[in-house]
Amino acid sequence: MILQGKSVLITGAAKRIGAVIARKLAGAGCRVIIHCHNSVSKAEELLSTLPGDGHRIITADLSNEKEVHSLAENAGGFELLVNSAAIFHRPGSPEDAAAAGLYHQINFTASKILLDHLFRQDLPEAAAVNITDAYALLPGNGAYYQSKKALNELTVSLAPVWAEKNFRINAVAPGPMIPPPWAPDSRMEKTLPMIPLKRAVCPEDLAETVKFLLACDSITGAIIPVDCGISTKK
Repeated sequence: MILQGKSVLITGAAKRIGAVIARKLAGAGCRVIIHCHNSVSKAEELLSTLPGDGHRIITADLSNEKEVHSLAENAGGFELLVNSAAIFHRPGSPEDAAAAGLYHQINFTASKILLDHLFRQDLPEAAAVNITDAYALLPGNGAYYQSKKALNELTVSLAPVWAEKNFRINAVAPGPMIPPPWAPDSRMEKTLPMIPLKRAVCPEDLAETVKFLLACDSITGAIIPVDCGISTKK
């Protein structure tokens, strides 16, 4: 697929990896629809730096299904989708029913609603990339990882259905990369020795993989670990 001139909706695009992906795809000639919730100032700052034109910002609370549907409608016609928004489990915090429901809503349900919207479009081709988690490729039963495992499974199950319309869907599973703002610096220092390559994932590498999967016409239903080898430690 030629990315030049295509519209891409990126959830959680105002900061962190979403912003890196937005810059990468804008540099490839895409018109970027920057989704954010509360980080409007960050989104506006990003918008002012993106190369090209036709970029815009849409706000929506992904924990509210009505707002997710509105996001899909307000984004209008887009051929590309990157489900990057997520909430993370903070170690030590309870994973009660409310927390589990929130992980599932934002990390899975919101993504599925947007994927379903894209699939209903009358387009000659389309592509989506879901950002999951390399640890979701390993055994684990926490609510956060279950939401990411579900997104991996959805990616694989939708691929043959989407293929009937010449649509493609893949996932990228990143390893340790940009620590959450609440995480101490020591957390990454403790994690690095457990990673086979002994380093954190470069955000640019993840963004480059997303761009590749959106453009490559021969790949669908794949889950690509960009994790410096962490998913091999099963």
